[in-house]
Amino acid sequence: MSSKPFVAQWGVVGCGWISSEFVMDITRPTSLRKVSDVSHALAAVGSRSLPKAEDFISKYCPDGACGQKDGLVDFKPRAYGSYKEVADDPNVNIVYVGTMNTSHYDDAKMALEAGKHCLLEKPATLNAAEWKDLSGLAKSRDLFLMEAVWTRFNPVMLAIQQAVHIDKVIGDVHVVRSDHSMDLYGKQPDTHRCLSADLAGGPMLDVGPYPMVWSLMMLFRHPKNDMSPPEKVAGTMLLHSTGVDLATGWTMTFPKIKAIAYCTTNLFEDTDKKAHTRIVGSEGEIVVQGHTSRPVGYTVRRLIDPSRSDGKYHPDEVHDMGFEGFGLSWEADQVARCLKAGLTECPTMLHKETQMTMEIFDKLRLEGGYHYLPGLERIPLKP
Repeated sequence: MSSKPFVAQWGVVGCGWISSEFVMDITRPTSLRKVSDVSHALAAVGSRSLPKAEDFISKYCPDGACGQKDGLVDFKPRAYGSYKEVADDPNVNIVYVGTMNTSHYDDAKMALEAGKHCLLEKPATLNAAEWKDLSGLAKSRDLFLMEAVWTRFNPVMLAIQQAVHIDKVIGDVHVVRSDHSMDLYGKQPDTHRCLSADLAGGPMLDVGPYPMVWSLMMLFRHPKNDMSPPEKVAGTMLLHSTGVDLATGWTMTFPKIKAIAYCTTNLFEDTDKKAHTRIVGSEGEIVVQGHTSRPVGYTVRRLIDPSRSDGKYHPDEVHDMGFEGFGLSWEADQVARCLKAGLTECPTMLHKETQMTMEIFDKLRLEGGYHYLPGLERIPLKP
């Protein structure tokens, strides 16, 4: 007789767009993605406005319940007018933080102090010092904590990682070029979350984690790199009149594997869905299809003769891996497996990787002249 799946009982704080996508994904039947070992239930939703939380549940749980469809769990989520009430709900065992970037540290700390595991939307915090504090708090209380870089768990990402690291379909990888940009400048007011200094705006923190994750998954996590941090990081930044970045680019070198990453993000254009990320090796390249954050397939282009520089390729090998839903469910499944196993860190999204990422972003931000408004950082960086 098969055992019942472990059910992650989620409490969601923040009722914005990303939280709605998260809830819609975790409440899809797990059988659609051939998952049977774990499942999910929405136990509580919190907003700073009780009517907003109630409206959220009404919209995304129209039958009044958001849980297992086979009767194993029948949660009717509670609506709360504060985030603290979600963390205190006895039916919640993990809190998903989908609030504004400036609130991530406070909301995650609140969840951990309430004794709840936490999945924290990217960027995890505003700086490395804040993340270090959260990581220490989680470990001291034996609680699970992870930054929600959902692209890391996408089957397309994992298939490409297998192709590059294990199957070596493009030989030795040497270059990763990845971009994620949005066409917002001049089309949105300066109060928009990506343009506002009050909200620690700018593309680097908001969507910069996506080109970063492609570089980390392909190069930092390459078996021959031995999880060695990039030896050199260099960047450039263009600032908006509000003080936030409008465009940021950075390079990272990985000398152990003779590889370099070129990452870019800006608010002037929408990223090309067909060529936002290229992984180049000694015998060809892989071009990722779909958004940087949400890949849906990839194309392998193999050189006919890698010893020549004529750039002649065999016919493209197209791998279409389209899927239903937004793509957050695989991340949630992996978190549930970690909870089931009693882990406090996800092996494929370690605390030290978030720490390294935040330290790189701190370096780029400060060297680029982007300084947060006083009071935004709960733990300011030391000079």
